[in-house]
Amino acid sequence: MMAKHTKETVKFNSFSGYYASIPQGYGGFNWNEVDYMNAAFWQNEKPEWCDTGYQNAISGAGEAFAFNNNGYTTTAFFQSADLSETFTLKSMVAASAWDTDQPFYFKTYTDKDGQFKLKATDTVYLSQTVQTINFAKIGKPGDFQNIVQVTIVSGTGKYGNTCSYGPYSYTLGNQIAFDNVKVQWNGKIPKGDGKLVTTGLPAHAHGHGSHVVAAQLSFHDAHGTTPGHVGTPVLSGAQTGFHGELTSLGDFDAGGLTAQFHLPAIEHFGT
Repeated sequence: MMAKHTKETVKFNSFSGYYASIPQGYGGFNWNEVDYMNAAFWQNEKPEWCDTGYQNAISGAGEAFAFNNNGYTTTAFFQSADLSETFTLKSMVAASAWDTDQPFYFKTYTDKDGQFKLKATDTVYLSQTVQTINFAKIGKPGDFQNIVQVTIVSGTGKYGNTCSYGPYSYTLGNQIAFDNVKVQWNGKIPKGDGKLVTTGLPAHAHGHGSHVVAAQLSFHDAHGTTPGHVGTPVLSGAQTGFHGELTSLGDFDAGGLTAQFHLPAIEHFGT
């Protein structure tokens, strides 16, 4: 007798603090370079933000975001916490945090004898306006069915809006914000051991998600310097006239997040 399918909606509410790594095993997944962010961050810390993907994609108090760990390209993934349990990715609400007309490449993987195999690569274009991605309508039929991992890689978009920083300071950055991830597991929601598996995968940066640490959000002014750290470069060849929003790891702990967060409940949307 086949196991009963389990459906769930993975939300990112009820974590404390402003932002930090999503703990391994949450929602049945292990996470690499994916954090949560609470609305309180821009409400209390960045009140000048407006019409960003972060604010538009959120449903409830919190959301997830995948970020560029090298200043240029976002490469993040979530994988089944138990590779013997496969899933179908149904949908999510998502937005580009800063850019417009930005491609994000969704790569799906299966697992055979401990080796990952690329199943499909499909492109979704996002802007700061939120949209619901129905993965059944993306790519070929079955691209997002019976898989063990989804990797998200950012492409190159266009400058974002000037809402947050004025008419001469465009936003720029390749983060994706997403929420309400609907998944159908072929069996039970896995628990796993909280360890990322990368055997057979293309090279990835070290996943800070394997440690419960706070990420550092670096907010740079339009002149290519970090506030409070005069002369710190944003990127080689950085220009004035846009505002770069980059996310990187660092030693900043946003209010002691490593000790403060607690796990929210998973929303089930049927069986």
